[in-house]
Amino acid sequence: MKIFTAAAIAASLFAPVAAQADIREPVTVTVRHADLDLLRADHRAQLDARIRRAAMVACGAVTTDLHRNNDITRCRREMMADAAIKVAALSTAPVALASKN
Repeated sequence: MKIFTAAAIAASLFAPVAAQADIREPVTVTVRHADLDLLRADHRAQLDARIRRAAMVACGAVTTDLHRNNDITRCRREMMADAAIKVAALSTAPVALASKN
């Protein structure tokens, strides 16, 4: 069974606002793709959607805290960038994620 791991650093804030220090914890997510043919655009789109969902779950939900939202956005962006590299490495053929947003 083929799997790959999209990893990024998720930001977590454990300090009070006055001494606000970012403590970053690694986040790893496994996204399965054995059922997909990555040479097909529609299957790459499905994988892209799976990666995005996994990043949303792993990095957390958007809140009313703007600082926390910045951390969530950064975490998701890092996971997507890491996943793009790993997806491209899965095949010798040129492969790109269906969406770059």
